[in-house]
Amino acid sequence: MFFGGVTFFIAVTFPFLPSLAPLIGAVALPLTLAYPCLMWIAMKDCKSGGDVAVWGLNLLLGSLGMALCVLLVVGAVWSLADKGLHANFFKPE
Repeated sequence: MFFGGVTFFIAVTFPFLPSLAPLIGAVALPLTLAYPCLMWIAMKDCKSGGDVAVWGLNLLLGSLGMALCVLLVVGAVWSLADKGLHANFFKPE
């Protein structure tokens, strides 16, 4: 009941959250796409010959993930600028 009440309170307080959802998702996306690859690179050394291919793959995937996240943030901001954000508190639409 508590979580249902909190969810209802957030939905009534911030009815404009669905228009911000793409931006919030694009900002949070590197946590699953890029950071694990970049953390693996930070933890492993590239001194041994066997890790070079895996290190390069992680670098490629981490860079690709970050580039995708930057493009998604730009697209979300573009969409917000195009449609506008009509923020109204405690006024359901």
